Formats: sequence, structure tokens, C-alpha cells
Amino acid sequence: MDFTPVKMKKAVEYIIDQVKELILSGELRPGDRLLTERELAERLQVSRASVREALSALNMAGILEIKHGEGIFLKNADSNAVIEPLTIIAIMDKDKIKNILEVRKALEVEAAGIAAERRQPQDLEKIKNALDHMEEDLITGDTGEEADLRFHFYIAESTGNPLLIRMMNSIHQAMKQTLSTTRKLWMSSTSGTSQRLFEEHRDIYRAIDSGNKNRVRELMYSHLFKVESELERVYDMYKKDKGGAGK
Repeated sequence: MDFTPVKMKKAVEYIIDQVKELILSGELRPGDRLLTERELAERLQVSRASVREALSALNMAGILEIKHGEGIFLKNADSNAVIEPLTIIAIMDKDKIKNILEVRKALEVEAAGIAAERRQPQDLEKIKNALDHMEEDLITGDTGEEADLRFHFYIAESTGNPLLIRMMNSIHQAMKQTLSTTRKLWMSSTSGTSQRLFEEHRDIYRAIDSGNKNRVRELMYSHLFKVESELERVYDMYKKDKGGAGK
């Protein structure tokens, strides 16, 4: 295995990126054993703490398996499971993502209620189209964050409130990061996640379609609360696992 010493990129991000490239190139296959923590640190010319943090994040994401006393092994080589380095690192900044989710709850719960009152046939068609794409992603095994993102933005558009729409657009990139992080990590750690997420979005769509503003507010709040709770669970898992990743 050829690793490139770290020069400019942040150490943890670079280590994750190097492992990802080895997976995508086929040089690392499921069951293959990686170098030890010490060997990786020497090869990449980084601290063992950086290596430990990167390996723990990859283990948390279901990509690597750390068997204490045996070594570090590649668990999953599915390209859909190989999370982008910045996405994995994002989970380390729990407060940042919690702030994003607080803003989303403040905006989207009320937006859903307004959409239930003001939605037009063309709005419902766009939301349903995004939902249909989520169902297709469920069937094909795709993570579905793009359709998820469109679903939420189409709801905001359905309010007809230009200021609310601009506010949603202003957090677009942050939302995209949050959706990508929580979806991929949730799916890698819990079976049936895609189906449950689809059902939550389907119920939200049905409540908007029926014009039930109180019900859709409840559903949107519940959905975002579950996302926040999953973030807490995954973050706690990461912190617990951070203690060591091979000698």
C-alpha cells in the first residue's frame, strides 16, 4: 500500500482521503488489514493522535472495523458508503450541526404549516416528484440526500414567502452537509433507516396535500428532532470509540 506523506491538508481529513482513494482504486478490499496506527503515523508523517481520530471516524461510519488485539480491517468497500472526508469530520463538530438543526426547526416547522395552507397544485407536484425520487433511491440503495434536500426546499417554496425562501437558500450548503452526514452515518449504523426516512417524508407530504397545518407541523418537528437525536447517538458513539485504534 502506498501512502503519501501529509503536506498541506489537515491531517485527519488527509488520512481519511488517502484511505478512501485506496478503497475506490480497489487496492483495499473488504477483509484487508491496514497498517497499524504507529505504522500509518510514520508513513504519513503525522501524529498518532491524528491517525487515531481518522480511524475512529472511519470505524464509526462503518467503513473500517477495529478488532482490538488483531488490527484494523476494511469492512465496507461500497462506493456509496465511502463518506467524503469533510462529511466525516463534520460529525466531530457537534455544536455546529446542532446549530444548523435548530435553525432548520425554527424555519421548516412553520414553513410546513404555511405550505399546507397555501400550496398550489404545481407545488404539490414538485414535492411529490422529490418524494418519488426518494422512493427510487430507496429501491436502488442510493443514500437519497439530493431528493431529500429538494423535498424540503420545495416545501419552503410552497409558502410563497420570498423572505422565508431566501432564508432557506442562505443555509443551503449547511443543510446539504447536515443531510449528507446524518443520512450516510445513520444508514451505515442502523438497518431500515432509508425506509423510515421515506415514510416520514411521505407522511409530511400527505399532511401538506390534505391541508392539515397542525399535523404537518407536528410531523416536521418530529422528523427534525429524530435527525438531531441521531446526531447525538452517532457523536456519542464516535467519542466512545475514540479511545484507541490499534498499536
